[in-house]
Amino acid sequence: MDRIIFVAFCEDRELLRPKSLYHAWNDIPAFYRVTNPRWQNFLSLFRNIDEGSPSGEVPGYNGGLFKEDEELDTLQLEDHWTDFFKSIGDYDFGSEVNVDVLGHLFEKSINDIERIRVAGGLWESKGAEAISSKMEKSAERKRGGIYYTPPEFTRFIVEHTVQQVATEKLGAVEAKHGIDLTSPERHTQDGKLKRCVEDAIAALRTIRVVDPACGSGAFLIQAYDVLEEHYLDLAQALDHVDPQGAEAIREQMPDFILHDNLFGVDLSPEAVEITQLSLWLRSAQRGKTLMDLSRNVVCGNSLVTDPEVDPRAMAWESTFPRVFVREEVGFDCVIGNPPWERFTLKNREFFDAAAPHVLEAPTPAESRRMIGELETQNPALYQRYVEARDKAEKAMTYIRQCGRFPLAGKGDINTYAVFAELAKAIVAPNGRVGLLVPSGIATDNTTKDFFGELTETQSLIGLYDFENKAPIFRDVHRSYKFCVLLFGGTERKTEETDFVFFAHRMDDLEDNNRHISLKRDDFKRLNPNTLTCPVFRSKRDAEITKAIYRCVPILVDKTRKEGGNPWQLQFSTMFHQSADAEHFHTPDQLSADGFKRDGPRWKKRKQVFLPLYEAKMIQMYDHRAASVIVDQSNWMRQGQTDATTLVQHQYPEFLVEPRWWVAECEVQRVLSGRDATKLIAFKNVTSPTNERTMIAAFIPYCGVVHSSPLVFTGEHITARRTTCLLANINSLVYDFVCRQKIGGINLSYFIIEQNPTFPPDFYTRACAWDRKRTLEKWISERVLKLTCVSNDMKPLAEAAGFKPLVHKWDVSERAQLQAELDAAFFLLYGVRREDVEYILSTFNGIKRESEGALLTGGATVERILAYYDKFWEAAAGSPT
Repeated sequence: MDRIIFVAFCEDRELLRPKSLYHAWNDIPAFYRVTNPRWQNFLSLFRNIDEGSPSGEVPGYNGGLFKEDEELDTLQLEDHWTDFFKSIGDYDFGSEVNVDVLGHLFEKSINDIERIRVAGGLWESKGAEAISSKMEKSAERKRGGIYYTPPEFTRFIVEHTVQQVATEKLGAVEAKHGIDLTSPERHTQDGKLKRCVEDAIAALRTIRVVDPACGSGAFLIQAYDVLEEHYLDLAQALDHVDPQGAEAIREQMPDFILHDNLFGVDLSPEAVEITQLSLWLRSAQRGKTLMDLSRNVVCGNSLVTDPEVDPRAMAWESTFPRVFVREEVGFDCVIGNPPWERFTLKNREFFDAAAPHVLEAPTPAESRRMIGELETQNPALYQRYVEARDKAEKAMTYIRQCGRFPLAGKGDINTYAVFAELAKAIVAPNGRVGLLVPSGIATDNTTKDFFGELTETQSLIGLYDFENKAPIFRDVHRSYKFCVLLFGGTERKTEETDFVFFAHRMDDLEDNNRHISLKRDDFKRLNPNTLTCPVFRSKRDAEITKAIYRCVPILVDKTRKEGGNPWQLQFSTMFHQSADAEHFHTPDQLSADGFKRDGPRWKKRKQVFLPLYEAKMIQMYDHRAASVIVDQSNWMRQGQTDATTLVQHQYPEFLVEPRWWVAECEVQRVLSGRDATKLIAFKNVTSPTNERTMIAAFIPYCGVVHSSPLVFTGEHITARRTTCLLANINSLVYDFVCRQKIGGINLSYFIIEQNPTFPPDFYTRACAWDRKRTLEKWISERVLKLTCVSNDMKPLAEAAGFKPLVHKWDVSERAQLQAELDAAFFLLYGVRREDVEYILSTFNGIKRESEGALLTGGATVERILAYYDKFWEAAAGSPT
């Protein structure tokens, strides 16, 4: 197919005889001895293109595409294949079909290749059609990073890397000769112009550009276009004094670009073939031999140098010696869209087509059992699974231990982060890197060391963050965020980094109001522990956030030797839903084992099982927000919520029902003696686009799965004081700041630790708007009224000295209490009234009274502002 497409392009661009494909199909002698004369004609055409045939008006292109291939040359293709080849020639490849279309074709065709690989080639078996449709988004395709990059992104990245480097090099030549090459007509009286052009050509030829995961070659084609324009501009400048020299430049230009400038690597041999084909098509000249690209565009594993880990391992220095033995060691530009996939094998992706019943298992433990049964039920599939799992684990171990990726090769490793560190290692000291990667490169805990290194060394040039709402990548979730990451080599420093966040299309970058500049000190102030990146939607968001950080310390400051954790805070996840599944018991299992229900617990003699909470069961100040019901038909998400009604909330005896219970001894083992009366749980799955980012509540003594991490305060921190911490993290102003830190969907510990949070001693101060009380007394009374509304929270009420032990659930009062707390923390954080209004406008869940919020008892903009004004007046006079 590569040969056929090449011929189709060339015949429509007058590089080959017109209708070459048609003539190969049509020109059959009246009498022939072969069984498939049309296919023999095509083979003859391929040989002529390889060697040249003056009689057939075919110049020799060679280059490797049409070289002798024993496997291909001995094929015996029937006429339906040659009919198809002829039909390809019916398209207008001269004007309607661009070289870029090969990327789209590759993205589609690679699915078919991977279906055959993953399913073992058994496409005649029953159910093959269903398997085919499910493989549409195969795991192998994602691991290989085989996604076609939209041209606006390739253009942007190449403009900010290749174009910038070329402009700098040409500018240096112009300065040396004192000549403006954009106005060559002013320098035609002497030989300076010719010498300047010669030096400029030499400078361009030193530029080394690489895509380490080149896919279909889109970035290299774009780089070719940019470099070609510069070479042609120089040829045009030389036309004024040396027309013959100018023509020589035009003829040699493709060789300069393909031999000197462009390099690519990909794990997929099909990708390498498509990239080479694209470059041949882009550079082909009539009568001129195609450049041999086998040394510039190679098939290999960019990340691995050990052939025992991957037979396609490659060492960069020996693969591209011209790049690493020169004075400016490394590539001038590293560009591309590397794979976005973790090294661990995902069962859901592997078994989606081949054994979907494995994914229907009700528990992770059952899923593991079913996979084990495949060893006897389907040995071939089980063997492929074991090999794929072992291969992934072997690669991940190598990345962690090889010493080449100290910044990104840790934790749950993602390939894009390792490729980013690879780019940092192979770029020249004055070079530029431009990559399209998930935005987590700047915000995630696993990449904090890499991003912190970029900010600390002032290497970061720009980061342009996109949300996939358009969508730009159709196979990626609409809420997924990715970015263009630009950074320089070790000698390229940037005082200020340019940022844009939450763009939806490339046009959004043209809005100057969306561009935010951040300095190294800003990262140290906003995220001192990790130096990761905030995600501001606007300049105003950035200014408000920075002002808050100047007034309020972070929760846990790891840069301080002492006093950096005044709450003596500890985070903990009790049980992991997959790894600890064997500890989880359903009511049917407990009943069958002789246990009896006793309130929220199951008991049998001295054995006790406690409810196992999930994040979906809690809401803000509400540990009884929903029960969990099991829907066996929904194998993607069997645990569904059953929201607690208003009437149920008003009964203190009412208990929410979990899916599972867990042995009390296991809970105590995890608690390790820590106080269970002041357990704070929060939802760790969130998003900056959700109505609220931080949702936390006190919960009763129970087990908790990892979707709802626990927050423990120190032993000397009282239950009353701990209520102030809960009020702080549940406040709107805290949520606003928290939103500026979320790059993905997880509210990680390191984010919470670096959010501005008042220390415990702060609450000993007198309340400015109610001077008869301390802040602790004023805040805790409201939090306890919101929390202690059921019998299972009596232990907290007793520990805090709250009377009565159970407070009435009243919707209107709860809205008032939350509005008071929100207004109070706006004041405590020092937020001006105009900024309070602005912050409230950014929350979709905070309505105005005119929108009917009063009917549901929700906090409204007006109510919060009214309390803000009231407290301000009581504390300091009239509001401003």
